[in-house]
Amino acid sequence: MDTIIIDNIPLTIDEDGFLELLRIRTNSRQADEFVRLLTEARDIAKPKAAFRPSYIENSDKDSLTIEGILFSSRVLSINLEPSHVVFPFLATCGREIEEWARTIQNTLHSFWVDNIQLMAFGCAVSALESHLKRITGTTTFSSMNPGSLEDWPLSEQVPLFELLEDAPQEIGVTLEKNMLLAPLKSATGIQFVSEEGFTNCRLCHREDCAGRREPFQSHLLQEKYSL
Repeated sequence: MDTIIIDNIPLTIDEDGFLELLRIRTNSRQADEFVRLLTEARDIAKPKAAFRPSYIENSDKDSLTIEGILFSSRVLSINLEPSHVVFPFLATCGREIEEWARTIQNTLHSFWVDNIQLMAFGCAVSALESHLKRITGTTTFSSMNPGSLEDWPLSEQVPLFELLEDAPQEIGVTLEKNMLLAPLKSATGIQFVSEEGFTNCRLCHREDCAGRREPFQSHLLQEKYSL
C-alpha cells in the first residue's frame, strides 16, 4: 500500500496550561517573552507524520516479515500476531522549528523552545493517531518503538525506514549513523490494533524514566514473552 503523508498539522498549545507547566507567572515579563516565542513558533512550525498500511506476511517467535522486510523482535512478533495489517509510522516536530530553535541564544528561552518543540512533536503524534482511528474505525491502537526495549533495539529503525520508502525524505527526517533521528524530536514505530492494549513501559526496567506511563510488569517478560 502507498505511504500516507500528513503535513497540514497546526501547532496547537494550551497557552495558559503551558505557562503553568513551565512555572511562568501570568502577566509577568517572562510570560510576555514566552508568548512572543510561542507566536513565532506557531508561524514557523510544520509538524509532520507519515504511515504506511502494511501486511504481515509471516512470523515466528523471534521475528516477522512485513511487506518483504524482516524485523527481529520477540515482543514485536508476539504483539502483532493477531494482526493482519499494521501501520509503520514516522512523526516529527519538523525541521523548520528545529532550525529556528538553534537561533535562540538565551538559555532560559532555549529551554522554553525545547518544550515547544516537544509539543510540536506531540501534535504530529496526535494527528497520526486521529487519522488512523478515522480510517480504521477503531480506537484500540497500541504502538511499539525501536529502542524503547532491549528486545527491539534502535538498529531496527533501518528496516522501518526501508518500509516507509520515500516518506522520511518527504517529511524531512533522516536516520543518522548512530541510529538517532534528525530532527531529534521525532519517532518511528509501528501502530497496531490491540484490544488488550500495550505500552513499552510495561516491559521497561527504567524506574527513573520521566515519560513512564505504566508500571513495569516483570511477570509479563516470562509469562507472555518468555524473556
